Amino acid sequence: GINAEYGKQWYQRRVREAVVSTQSTGTSYWFERKLKISEMHKLYLGLAKSRLTILVVLTAMAGFAFNPVSGSVVSLAALTAGTFLCSASANACNQVMEAPFDAQMDRCKQRVMVRHLVSPLHGLMFSVTCGVLGTAVLYSVNPLTAALGCANILLYAGVYTTMKRYTVANTWVGSVVGAIPPAMGWAAASGTLDSGALALCALLYFWQFPHFNSLSHNVRQDYCRAGYHMMSVTNTAQNAAVSLRNTIALIPLCIAMPFTGISHCSFSFYSIPINIYFSYLAWNFYKSPNKNTARELFRFSLVYLPILFGFLAIGYAFKERTSSSDEKHHGDKQYIKDLCPVNVIPASGVSDKYCPVGSKAKV
Repeated sequence: GINAEYGKQWYQRRVREAVVSTQSTGTSYWFERKLKISEMHKLYLGLAKSRLTILVVLTAMAGFAFNPVSGSVVSLAALTAGTFLCSASANACNQVMEAPFDAQMDRCKQRVMVRHLVSPLHGLMFSVTCGVLGTAVLYSVNPLTAALGCANILLYAGVYTTMKRYTVANTWVGSVVGAIPPAMGWAAASGTLDSGALALCALLYFWQFPHFNSLSHNVRQDYCRAGYHMMSVTNTAQNAAVSLRNTIALIPLCIAMPFTGISHCSFSFYSIPINIYFSYLAWNFYKSPNKNTARELFRFSLVYLPILFGFLAIGYAFKERTSSSDEKHHGDKQYIKDLCPVNVIPASGVSDKYCPVGSKAKV
């Protein structure tokens, strides 16, 4: 099993070794670092995990764009800024809390807090400031969007980060965190949540399992050293099975998404090939969980969302154009007549006034 205190003990042992080495050689491993104003933006972007935060912002904007209710440009700008700040807040708090454990992971050892480029208090103050400002900006859109943004900070920094050291259930909580931004975008446009918002949230929720589980499989040694309870460490078979299960769940979800009104019915057909291939890669990972199958699944998960959102956008645009055309010609008898066969004969005993084009067809 994983020793929950391993990370702390390792960190303390390294400090003692550095002190002993300093005393025996006379060489100091400690130095004072002064922050430069010109470097601050890079440090803050590092604390915010800027690439991850940009992805979060894009998914929130997708929720805004796919809402049939057209939101204002001001609301979109506030949503973008507020979501960025809320995500930055959660990520910075996460790094402050996990610095001793991140130091043991090759993929995390260059992070700002691990390298002590800013103090823990500085990092915490940055997190709090971003959280307060982000929630305030989202509140200017509407209270529902602000509540979702605030809840995401608490879930990620308070619940998910803590659970990582105690139970594999942290992965499910993390997936909920990643699924909330589309709901924020939807709420920013209309002030409510309905089936379309839930469908987008479900899409992000199911996608995260094959994405993260395949990634964690190839870095499970890092997670083990840091003392994190991940499925890839505690149960490799379960890790692959959960990936497959949630990838398969994407197939019926995508088929049903047009019924929520966020895309044209053709999306149901476009989504089938990409989801079948995604499930095929997950099946390979399930049958033989190794570095190659995990890498293939992870790499495809990176392009899966852009492709699927592209199909959604095409379907949405086509649906809007069709709806606009129907609305434009509503009540236009000549347009209806052009669509209706001219030789339609009313049924026996039925007046020809019921014919939509008012034709006077004779037997």
